[in-house]
Amino acid sequence: MAELQVGNKRFDIEVVVFDKDGTLIDFHIMWGRRAKSAVDALLLETRGGDKLEAALYQTIGYQPDTGVTAGAGPLAVVPLHKTYVVISTVLFQHGWPWHEAERLTENAFSPVMSSEPTAETVRPLGEVRRTIERLNSIGVRTAMATADDRDPTRKILQMLAIDSHFDLLYCGDDEDLPQKPSARLLEHVAERCQIDLSKIMMVGDTIGDLSMAHAANAGARIGVVGGATDEATLAEWSDVLISSIDEITAL
Repeated sequence: MAELQVGNKRFDIEVVVFDKDGTLIDFHIMWGRRAKSAVDALLLETRGGDKLEAALYQTIGYQPDTGVTAGAGPLAVVPLHKTYVVISTVLFQHGWPWHEAERLTENAFSPVMSSEPTAETVRPLGEVRRTIERLNSIGVRTAMATADDRDPTRKILQMLAIDSHFDLLYCGDDEDLPQKPSARLLEHVAERCQIDLSKIMMVGDTIGDLSMAHAANAGARIGVVGGATDEATLAEWSDVLISSIDEITAL
């Protein structure tokens, strides 16, 4: 067990569970750019107009003009395979038969969203590797819970040189593990690590991350500002707000 300080609060913690996008890496560079490129590709494939474009962006929860993402919208919180269902639904509502809507989504939208991450789009938020290594060095175990798929997640962790630092990894395409925002995920962490839920700290940038921690009665809920959720909303669900995980320090 270690005593961690975040802001002006102290917590006795044994495991820190990190979200990925918006917490360890810049959400907007990774997913904002992808969303715009994916919608552009779909509009080109369908020859869709302004109404379809507006409906696609509204439904996934993204404003291309401002780069703002809805913190509780599909782009921010759901696994990719569910986002594809959302896109197909919008196409269906605009006149395409369902199977054609699925085909268009698969051919034009999903290849962009599932493309391999590049160094240009993986921008760490702070000294991510150094902070995680510091936590591990004092006996704090680290885990990750992300809505992203497992293969690109592993690639990103390798790019950040932290792929060996996580005891547990939960991803959006896992079929045999709990997924966010189910409290069962943090309960699973506690069971696997043989600790009480009060010894778990959840660090994330969305309501989904922090409401999950609240439902599980986790020991700490740390909100990272600048991600997919506005600061005022994030504050309602957080014990402490931080701008990067560098602000999690050991006493």
